[in-house]
Amino acid sequence: MSAQSVLGVVLLNLGAPQSREDVPGYIRRLLSDADVMPLPWPVRGLVAGMIARRRSEAVAEHYRAIGGRSPLHAQTLGQAQALGAALGPGYAVRFAMRHSAPGALEALSRLASAGASRVVALPAYPQWTRSTSGSALRDLDRAGRRTGVCVRHAPSFPDAPGYIDALAASVLPLLSPGSHLLVTAHGLPLRAVEGDDPYLEEVARTVAALRGRLPPGTPCSLAFQSRVGSMPWTGPSLEEEVQRLAGDGARSLVVLPISFVSENLETLYELDIELAAHAQTCGITQFARVSTPGCQPAFIAELARIVRRTAQSAGWED
Repeated sequence: MSAQSVLGVVLLNLGAPQSREDVPGYIRRLLSDADVMPLPWPVRGLVAGMIARRRSEAVAEHYRAIGGRSPLHAQTLGQAQALGAALGPGYAVRFAMRHSAPGALEALSRLASAGASRVVALPAYPQWTRSTSGSALRDLDRAGRRTGVCVRHAPSFPDAPGYIDALAASVLPLLSPGSHLLVTAHGLPLRAVEGDDPYLEEVARTVAALRGRLPPGTPCSLAFQSRVGSMPWTGPSLEEEVQRLAGDGARSLVVLPISFVSENLETLYELDIELAAHAQTCGITQFARVSTPGCQPAFIAELARIVRRTAQSAGWED
C-alpha cells in the first residue's frame, strides 16, 4: 500500500429500526430481501407488507421493553472506530447496515470521498449464511459498481482465535460447578441452509473451538433461537433445549449467543427477557447470559488481522 493511498474497510451488519415508527418499514425491508425470503417479486413484496402489518405492534413492544431502540448501531459504530484505531494510518473504516441507515451506498460514497478506491468488506457475522453475510456482500458489491470502488470480501471467522478468545473470556467467569453452558445460534429455515450454504458447519466449528477452551467436563449443548412460522427450522429450539435440560436436572444455566457480535433485540429481549422467564418456569434457578464480543481487544485485533490478510491476498498491502 503506497504512502498516498487509503484503504477502505466497511463493517457490515443487519441494521435495526431507529424508532417505533420505523418498525413497519424495517420489517418490510428485511423481508423484501430475496436472500431472506426467496419468493418471486411481487409476491415477496406483498407477503413482506402483510407480515409487517401483522407483526409491527408486537415487535415495537419488544423494542420498548429493551429501552425503545436497539444498541446495534451505536455498538457497530464503536467497533468500526476501534477497528480503525487497530489498523492505524492508511485505513478508513466505516460501517453499513443492510436494512437501515447508513446503507452500503452511503458508506462507499463516504470512503470514496476520503480517497479510498479499494475496500475490504467485512461482515460482522462469525458464521456465513446467504441471508446475512451473503445478502450484505451482494448489496455492497452493487454499491461498488455504482461508485467505481473495488470491493474484496473478507472471509467469515467461525473459529478465528481472537473471536474464540473473546467468547471464552466472557464465558469462563460465569461458569460455576454444576453450570450447563447452552450455546445459542440464530435459527434458519432448513430450506435456507440446504445445498452448499456453510452455516451449520461453521456453527459447529465455533462450538468445537469453544469446547476446547472450557474446563474439562463442562456440560455444553447447542440450540437455535428466533424460530418463526410453521416451516421446519434448524433445531433443537432454544425453548425446547431449556425444557429438556431442566427435565434432566439442570438448575444453573449460562447462555452464550454466538451469531451476534453486538447486542441487539435477539440478545436483549429474546434471551434476557423471554428465555430467562421460560427458564424460571422450567425450574432453572440460576440464569446468566454471556455478553457479545463488542469491542473486546482480542476480538478487534482479530478483525484487524482478517482485514490485513484480505488486503494482502488482493495485493493491496505488502
